[in-house]
Amino acid sequence: MDDNFRIGIIGGKGKMGNLFKNLFEKKGYSVIISDINTNLPNTELVKKSKVVLISVPMEVFSEVVKEIAPFVEDHHWLIDICSLKTEPVKIMKKYFKKGEILATHPLFGPYEKNLNGKTIALCPIRGKNVIKWFKKIMLDEGLNIVKISPKKHDEIMALVQVINHFWLILLAKIIKNSKFSLKDIVSLSTPSFLRQLHILKRFAKQDTNLYARIQLENPLGKKFRNLLCKNCKILNKAFNSEKGEEIFTEYFVIAKEIAKELEILLNQAFPDEI
Repeated sequence: MDDNFRIGIIGGKGKMGNLFKNLFEKKGYSVIISDINTNLPNTELVKKSKVVLISVPMEVFSEVVKEIAPFVEDHHWLIDICSLKTEPVKIMKKYFKKGEILATHPLFGPYEKNLNGKTIALCPIRGKNVIKWFKKIMLDEGLNIVKISPKKHDEIMALVQVINHFWLILLAKIIKNSKFSLKDIVSLSTPSFLRQLHILKRFAKQDTNLYARIQLENPLGKKFRNLLCKNCKILNKAFNSEKGEEIFTEYFVIAKEIAKELEILLNQAFPDEI
């Protein structure tokens, strides 16, 4: 390993920063970190590093980029892991005039014990060396790589993240309002509902601020939330009318069509989970 090839993680004491710190160190790399409670300033970290991974909340991302930009040189490789890509990419392109840039979004949380089979989105911005290096590390860990444009990434995240989290928060509120004990709900849950409860329980360890940013800062979030609520109103009104069965059948046929396509796609993508 090249002694001069050091990885610096800004926000290295955070949960995701620590995950990448452990991953890189496992690969034999020298890693240094800066954070609120460290003695190493972000600017000094940049001076001492070849790779700079920015792992900070989206609300301070722009501030961090502006701070370190004057210290970025041609030899630097800059990587971000923000959950939205369009705005962070715009900021990095504006302020990082030197160095190679790779925008990424790990589609997993910091508590995963094994990254094999997980997915990470890559948005190459400038330079080929950084993506070649980073991609190899991710593939060696068994991750699935998806190359995508920042715009398309954020559009899809409005469904994959925004609506998924919206539904889970709504489910939790409905459970709360039902006045049923969780013990009774769990004891009488079907296998499919139990799977949803297992997903919901993951919220216990999640960062409220991060999930708020994902929900509120995606420009297309409002569109998909409105779409969900619109269809809820249509179904609710139909089920309370004489057309209930007719509308139910129409929606269920659509669900079956989607399910058939999913069966093929998921069996191809995840054969071990059949």
